[in-house]
Amino acid sequence: ELRLVGGGGRCAGRVEVKHSGEWGSVCVFDFDWQARWAIVVCRQLGCGRVATASPYAPFGQGTGQIWLQPFFCRGTEDALERCPHFGWGQHFCGHERDAGVTCTDAVELRLAGSGSPCAGRVEVQLQGHWGSVGDDSWDMDDAEVVCQQLGCGSASGAYSALDHFGAGDGPVSLALVNCSGYESTLWDCEIRGWGPYNGSIHDFDTAVVCQGFSRLVGGDGACAGQLEVRQGRAWVSVCEDQVDMKVAQVVCRELGCGAALAIPGSGRFAAGSGSLWDGGFQCNSTEPLLSACARRPPRGQGCTGPASIICSPYTGFRLGNSSSGCTGRVEVAVRGTWGSVCATEWDLPDAHVLCRQLGCGHALTVPPGGSFGSGEGPLWPDAFGCSGSERHPGECPIAVLGKPPCAPGNAAAVNCSGVNTYLSYLEYSNNFMTTAPPDMPHGAAIVCSGGCPEKGRRCWFPKQPTQPRPSVPAGSRWVRLVGSSGRCAGRVEVYSGGTWSTVCQEGWDLQDAAVVCRELGCGTALETSSSAHFSPGTGPLWPYIPDCSGTEESLWECGRLEQRECGRGSGAGAVCSEQLSVRLAAGHGRCRGFLEVSHNGTWGRVCANGTSPSTAAAVCRQLGCGDRGWLSAVPAQQPSHAWLAWVGCEDSARSLWGCPSAPW
Repeated sequence: ELRLVGGGGRCAGRVEVKHSGEWGSVCVFDFDWQARWAIVVCRQLGCGRVATASPYAPFGQGTGQIWLQPFFCRGTEDALERCPHFGWGQHFCGHERDAGVTCTDAVELRLAGSGSPCAGRVEVQLQGHWGSVGDDSWDMDDAEVVCQQLGCGSASGAYSALDHFGAGDGPVSLALVNCSGYESTLWDCEIRGWGPYNGSIHDFDTAVVCQGFSRLVGGDGACAGQLEVRQGRAWVSVCEDQVDMKVAQVVCRELGCGAALAIPGSGRFAAGSGSLWDGGFQCNSTEPLLSACARRPPRGQGCTGPASIICSPYTGFRLGNSSSGCTGRVEVAVRGTWGSVCATEWDLPDAHVLCRQLGCGHALTVPPGGSFGSGEGPLWPDAFGCSGSERHPGECPIAVLGKPPCAPGNAAAVNCSGVNTYLSYLEYSNNFMTTAPPDMPHGAAIVCSGGCPEKGRRCWFPKQPTQPRPSVPAGSRWVRLVGSSGRCAGRVEVYSGGTWSTVCQEGWDLQDAAVVCRELGCGTALETSSSAHFSPGTGPLWPYIPDCSGTEESLWECGRLEQRECGRGSGAGAVCSEQLSVRLAAGHGRCRGFLEVSHNGTWGRVCANGTSPSTAAAVCRQLGCGDRGWLSAVPAQQPSHAWLAWVGCEDSARSLWGCPSAPW
């Protein structure tokens, strides 16, 4: 019999064999540097390959018999006693040469401190305890091996944990790692120090950020977009027929996002790589990574289009400082970090959606900011733009760009009914309304490597029971927004009876606008302005009032009511998130120039003052101009209007609209 002792499990420890009913240790010559005896030990125990082996009693010296001293093992023996040895109990070494081995099944690798399995501080589990990896020359080759071993694609960054995810507080498991970048596991690299080293300093703890096996592209952030997976060094799209909600849940988890909210049809987001992979995945929804799911063979029939996934950008919702569980301070988690929501624009529709998500019925009141304290985490500036009908707060439009800083302690609060009545918001709120509340000397110029999130005026009106939808002739189901500077804002018109007709404003709400914005590929609805904000229409009024739930893919899927009174000029309007535009102006080509954004229909510069270097990369990604960009402060040749300054995008941002900044 054979066993390993003192290593925290059956696959690591001091090598011992049983002879004549008694356990004893095994010692080996220190010149046997190939340690083929260790290969035999790990295979005999069914513990995988050798991670590390040592002839210097790494797990302590034994105290009893030394039964074997094997030498010149070939590594192919099926048992340790099959190796050449001097006989049972015959040896020329003492317990100071007691052999120890750690097999690969006893070692685990993970990334900690980020909430994502594909980014964080590098940690290795030895002897049952997790510890960091210390290295003063950690580089991309080392990071590449870690990312590939974890199924997270290629490495995108190798860092000091002190600068990115925080140092560890336990032992140091490994020290001084040197990889070529092509090893299959970290244990195959040259490792000069196998721990665990207790009481060690953590100044040299390492961290990595991987590109991931999966990603979502074409959306405003990392948590929504067209699904792409890595095939070798390339990214390819996945056929939508091969993606279900279980796959979506795994993707959202891998990306460090919240719950999977929807699998919208193809075409919802901007086009990805263009290459379609006809394979798929069979997930049970509990896998930590998409690469851990079983592969599904191609179905053989043609692909209808690339798959898209929408995840919640928030990993959790709760009410803090609450005695009842349904009344308290509004707290959300972003990649595992809990913080309070700013109360500046938190209103009753937002509260309704949160109460419903928490199983607490509907919102009764929105107490003043700070009513339940400010909490200990960050005060998130995110401004929710819920209509009240969303199933999950993650479905609501979120505004960050251009929002003023939140006053300290001004944390949002809510008082829910405490009973999930499943009533729609419209049944208990008849007429609710909210209204959203200097030039700089240098513009931000960007060179790339390769709507406005504003909560505006919103109204809800009581609706009558929906009547069956009148039939609409095939080929005439068109909708458009006209009368503004772009196609994603304007007066709502539908094509009916061979002509364009204006939709009446009566009964028109954010749920109806959300469907129009979705149908036009214009993002989410931000505002339901009347047509008075846009140029007047000349055609007839449409004789129906849309009655949408907000989840339909087209206005023609909504119910309709017969129109009553609708005076000329009182047509419906909508402003979608994609109406806000970004461009690089006065440069050579569309991927170089002064950064400008369109706000309220007017273009203005973004000042370099306080704007982060990562903002350039976010803009370049949003414009499809590559993944990198360079920011410089360039004096304008002539005076120009400026909209923003102090834009603080982070490294992972894919769109300008989710970045914090100074107010408009």
